[in-house]
Amino acid sequence: MFTYHNRGLVKQSKSLCKSKRKYLSLCLTLAMCSSPVVADTGKADIVIDEHIEVSSRPVERAFPTLDEARAELKKVAGGTNLVEIEKLPARQATLQDALGFEPGIIMQSFFGGNDQPRLNIRGSGVQSNPVNRGVQLLQDGLALNQADGSFVIGFLEPKSAEMVAVYRGANALRYGGTTLGGAINMISKNGTSTSPSVRLEYGSDARLGASGQLAGQSDNWDYFISASKDSYDGYRNHSESDRSSVNGNIGVNLTQHIANRTYFQWTDNVFDIPFVVPKARALSNPEQVLGDGNTPLDKLLNVYNRDPHRDSQMARVANKTRFSNDNLMQELGVFYQQVDDTFTDPLSHSVTDTDDYGMEYSLNLTGDYLSEHDELFVSFSASQSDMTRRYYANNPMNGSKMQEYGRLAFDANNLMLALQWQAQLHDDVQLAVAAQWVQANRDITDEMSLLHNQKNSYDSINPKIGINYQVSDEVRVFANVSSTSEAPTYWELVSSTVSPKNPAAAKISLNDLQAQESTTIEFGSSGQVAQTQWNVALYRSEVDDELISIVNDFAVNGKTDNYHAGTIHQGVELEVIQGFAQDMLAKGDNFDAKLVYNYSDFYFDGGEYDGNQIAGIPTHLAQFELRYQMANGFYIAPNIKWQIDDTAIDHANSQYQDSYTLVGLQMAYQVNEQIKLYLDGQNLTDEVYQTSYVIRGYSNQAQPSFLPGFGPSVTLGVNMSF
Repeated sequence: MFTYHNRGLVKQSKSLCKSKRKYLSLCLTLAMCSSPVVADTGKADIVIDEHIEVSSRPVERAFPTLDEARAELKKVAGGTNLVEIEKLPARQATLQDALGFEPGIIMQSFFGGNDQPRLNIRGSGVQSNPVNRGVQLLQDGLALNQADGSFVIGFLEPKSAEMVAVYRGANALRYGGTTLGGAINMISKNGTSTSPSVRLEYGSDARLGASGQLAGQSDNWDYFISASKDSYDGYRNHSESDRSSVNGNIGVNLTQHIANRTYFQWTDNVFDIPFVVPKARALSNPEQVLGDGNTPLDKLLNVYNRDPHRDSQMARVANKTRFSNDNLMQELGVFYQQVDDTFTDPLSHSVTDTDDYGMEYSLNLTGDYLSEHDELFVSFSASQSDMTRRYYANNPMNGSKMQEYGRLAFDANNLMLALQWQAQLHDDVQLAVAAQWVQANRDITDEMSLLHNQKNSYDSINPKIGINYQVSDEVRVFANVSSTSEAPTYWELVSSTVSPKNPAAAKISLNDLQAQESTTIEFGSSGQVAQTQWNVALYRSEVDDELISIVNDFAVNGKTDNYHAGTIHQGVELEVIQGFAQDMLAKGDNFDAKLVYNYSDFYFDGGEYDGNQIAGIPTHLAQFELRYQMANGFYIAPNIKWQIDDTAIDHANSQYQDSYTLVGLQMAYQVNEQIKLYLDGQNLTDEVYQTSYVIRGYSNQAQPSFLPGFGPSVTLGVNMSF
């Protein structure tokens, strides 16, 4: 159930903003004064594990542990993933490295560096360009998104994570996720499970990477700190990137049953944007950008002169406390982050300064109440973002700022209450009933008094019912019915219009948008029989008022509208791992194969584009890997990524991204307990393809639409632990 209030185009009262901030500040203060809490996240790729019970044993200083994460995901009646970062055989530099070979997760690279790959889960945020919504990003269970739902995907740092847990779709309801795509939780390394190490990488196109970490522990406390530096000249012209980050945490046992951990993070991410080109250019000269030719389009949108790039910094501190005693677990978390983000496209500069802060409290109670082995989960969270966004026209001669044509103050805040009851209906059958209440406010104040102010309030109740059937100790099947809602971000609520021929006429406008809603039915299974492991989910979502963003002829100015006629998102998420042989070529060796297949059938169910595929996501995407590992530490794994058919890049289905096949290779050798060497090769057959594109309602071959994929690349690395 959903309610939307547009409180009108009226002059905004400052007192209301202040009252909201006071309310959220009060929530934070009360929460920090309350008893500590427990209920984090964790998750599993293919989860086959024994049941883990909460007892009166002392609380773990590191939470969640890997076993807790696996057990938690096993209880979710829906599709989940768990990626253990240290088990990745080669590169760990980007989110593509961590999640690019997982069921239900589709990653489309932009420029091949530390930039802004398009992340899609069940059609989440596919219309945004670059991707900045549709998935709840969490760092150690606390929101990394800004309060309006937007995010900078380059702030995620896989190298400092012990594991990444993914809750696909409404399976993230209890963790604050309200979106179609669900939630991704980056769970940090800590001093109880990590040793000091140094990692060095060098690869094609001057790819350089260096990272190091320190860790230690005593009886009652531990620490972890990491620092990394990654740079890349880029395969395409004007595609350099540079990323620096520092992450750390300190954990302490306050008493036998209370543990606390403080986290800190700093990230500086800068990259050039080579921009899109017409398809003919992407096929004939994939390294080129607009400005390398002599056409009218090259002269109008010369990338070298206009210098599109993104420059983002984040500083973040967070704290979590866990209390565990007998059948009660509680967690309390608070965070604050400051984000400075300058996003320069060929036509404009958007400069955003943000202060984000929030809290989350959760309670997990087990016992025999309505049935045997009941589990009650309660979660409450509040978040606030105070943003200022300035808009400047881009000087076509040198990329500098011209006149300021907009300055908006954004006040976004959210309240979320989630309840879930899990009951053991039978020894092998578990029922989960959940509901989530969300209030999201998105207020806009025009500080230049050019527009009327806008106040938007979005309220929703999102129910879910699911069932888990444990067929055997290692096999389960599940089914669920759920709903989600997603309020628009400020990137959708505000449109910027700049003409490349007349930047002096630049302007902004406000959009009156409703929240996107969906109802989903899902069923699937995960398990292992003999040497066969699998993880499969089938889903169908009926989406109302989907947020559809479409760019104009020059691939920059975009506008978002609700598609009122309805859309359908349905698909299959499949992973199969098959072991074949052991001791085949040498004693202790083993062969296995991994297949990941994602089927995405997303289409319009009425209206202007009735029956057409929703642009942006390949219908069939398959990945295959054959792995051979020897007892002496040698590992080799050739792999194939196959986008089976052409993919529409516009909703009229008039222009397509070509199908493609990419061949890669990963190799590693564990020299001894301290030293590991590895190699990562991508696109070894030099396939010419388009990795991504901008989305239009209608398009033609002459428009700049495509991002060419990068050519053959090899990265060599060494990891030394101490």
